[in-house]
Amino acid sequence: MSSTLVLIECKKWIIESWLPKKYGMSFKKQKLTMQGRGIFEFEAVSTDKQIICKISAETAVAGRRIMASGKKTKLRADCLMLALASAEKKLLILTETSMHDLALREQTAGRLPLDIKITLVRLPADLKQKLAAALDEESLGVRKSGNSDSFGAV
Repeated sequence: MSSTLVLIECKKWIIESWLPKKYGMSFKKQKLTMQGRGIFEFEAVSTDKQIICKISAETAVAGRRIMASGKKTKLRADCLMLALASAEKKLLILTETSMHDLALREQTAGRLPLDIKITLVRLPADLKQKLAAALDEESLGVRKSGNSDSFGAV
């Protein structure tokens, strides 16, 4: 199974199972106005629009287990979108420990907003295995292509 399909499956489980169980309401993909200008589609918005989420099921390392600099850029971009939207709770949901650790270090260093709650979600065992296999497969492709900054790039 391609990594894209596995990532979609992981996000779907978070949106349809984990978030409703945690917050007692449903969530769906939704476009929101950003500080009166522009529109952005968030992966998960609560029915009352008070909780907004960006979700990442990717790892912070690539290739030969080196830190992927493009991942920091993605974290910052995701947090920028959260920061520009109005909501009571802004969640950056991560499924990989390496990405969660990176996000917390960036937030502690002042490079991510403090009002964004960085959350590590534990995937069910079957999804975790699929994700690990897909990311390993992508990592192998990155090593072969020589690009250690983003998965699947050629």
